Amino acid sequence: MVTRSSWVLYCCLALLALFWDSSVVSAEDPGYTGPKKPKKLKIQSVYEPAACHKKGAKKARKGDELTVIYSGAFFTDPDTVFDSNFAKPDPLKFILGVGKVMPGWDEGLLKMCVGERRKLTIPGDLTFNGEPAIYNIELKGLKRKAPVASAGKSEL
Repeated sequence: MVTRSSWVLYCCLALLALFWDSSVVSAEDPGYTGPKKPKKLKIQSVYEPAACHKKGAKKARKGDELTVIYSGAFFTDPDTVFDSNFAKPDPLKFILGVGKVMPGWDEGLLKMCVGERRKLTIPGDLTFNGEPAIYNIELKGLKRKAPVASAGKSEL
């Protein structure tokens, strides 16, 4: 026998199921009115230490080993973080400009100095999965290396 509370629960679930599909709109849907997907890389400097503006300040270039902390969110849902190393004990280390990270990072982190924080809005053609993303990145360390011409296995 179905109790009254069970019946109410079933009705609520049925209503939820009816409205669930109609309330979810993706960027590909004709009714989507959210932000348009980016067509090119957008680089925003969120914070730059004063040392970055001094003559001779060391800035990231291809072949340098960078140490970063980051968080990545979906472009269509910027509140949903899908990747982050903020809570991890070790920051990410990689060589810039040799394909160890997504192309949007290789381009978006050039000329960045230690302590700087950037927000990268990356179009799908510069990510690994073809979907645009938003990354907040802080450069924690920079080791000058000799430029490396070959692309290697991705670390991100």
